[in-house]
Amino acid sequence: MTSEHLPLEINGVVKRYRQGASVIEALRGVQLTIRPGEFIAIMGASGSGKSTLLHVMAGLTDVDAGQVLVDGRDLATMSDAELTKFRRAQIGLVFQAFNLIPALSAEDNIRLPAPDGPELTAKTVALLKRLGMLERRKHKPGALSGGEQQRIAIARALICDPSVVLADEPTGSLDSVSGQEICRLLRELCDEQGRSIVIVTHEPHVAMWADRVVVLKDGANLTEFSPSGARDAQELAASYQTALSPLAEASR
Repeated sequence: MTSEHLPLEINGVVKRYRQGASVIEALRGVQLTIRPGEFIAIMGASGSGKSTLLHVMAGLTDVDAGQVLVDGRDLATMSDAELTKFRRAQIGLVFQAFNLIPALSAEDNIRLPAPDGPELTAKTVALLKRLGMLERRKHKPGALSGGEQQRIAIARALICDPSVVLADEPTGSLDSVSGQEICRLLRELCDEQGRSIVIVTHEPHVAMWADRVVVLKDGANLTEFSPSGARDAQELAASYQTALSPLAEASR
């Protein structure tokens, strides 16, 4: 990960979808900057544009206007082949459904995005140790719990030392205890390694681990706020609901 550029910059991004004769504006001039070592949660109701925004950040969806810069590179300027290579190296992706290869061991799933080389085994072992999965390294995904599978997915996202890690509802398939373990792990990785992490979530008990909460509504930035640091989901939920209230919106 380089330090010359910000890990992620979203400048006036617009994304439209055609639905029959209608045009749906999923993102309307979104602005967002992620600083090195910052943990961001993006919240919003269903249809607010948060998942579309994450796909745009990852270069999985083209934009109709604006810029997406990852480590200073404009994703729109790259060919498909260049973007695929860049994404593998600079963008770590974690999904709700884990997306592990069933036929591969945990260790081989982690190694999958990385170019083979003399350091790869040592990096993989170090990640397995850090995530508490070393003894499960030879197990296939079907033999792992949901929380264990998500830990392997996180290790896979980190193996190339990306500029930013993007997580789409990473606790959505987990029970509450496993979900909180994953949130704590991401928070620790952010603090220990200076990781820049962006989580898309609708859950206050996930967003409470972030440094900053960005709220989207109808495809646009509504507001943002910083959690108190008390890891209080009820307090964060109250702040979120206040941000969405008509009175708060009218005062902006």
